[in-house]
Amino acid sequence: FIIPSDSNRIVFDSVKCKGYRYFKKEGIQFDSLSNLKLYNELYGWLGVPYRWGGRSKAGAGCSGFASLIYKNVYSLNVSGSAGDMFKKLKPINKSELKEGDLIFFSFNHKYIAHVGLYLSNNKFIHETSWGKGITISDLNESYYTRYYYSAGRYTDSKDIKKDEKALTV
Repeated sequence: FIIPSDSNRIVFDSVKCKGYRYFKKEGIQFDSLSNLKLYNELYGWLGVPYRWGGRSKAGAGCSGFASLIYKNVYSLNVSGSAGDMFKKLKPINKSELKEGDLIFFSFNHKYIAHVGLYLSNNKFIHETSWGKGITISDLNESYYTRYYYSAGRYTDSKDIKKDEKALTV
């Protein structure tokens, strides 16, 4: 995840944020640098049902959802499984998480099996396979604490095609 300099970011406007009240109710904390484009995109995905390997609003898997958000919001073309995504990241400590970072979970401690997108205030958005579809969860919930594996941030990489203009929104 490439973070643009503060001078290139637009000021967050809650009036222009689709689902602002919903996100606030879920515990998301906004500031002047929150990414309006990200939240407007995410709001349209809430509740999309789980579909293994899916990459559309008709149904999505966790890595398909994450890759589409990165494409639509940051113009980054990332693909593959959650494990494939993790290999392309700069690992970061949980305490360093910023909006847009990816977080990974391992349910059997043998391989990475799940990915979500960090928002703020220990909240993240991800695809669940148990009926909620795309939803917001809290990293402090015992389930996610138990299976948390790592977090990472995309940096400038030859593996990732990027559009510099899109990163300044």
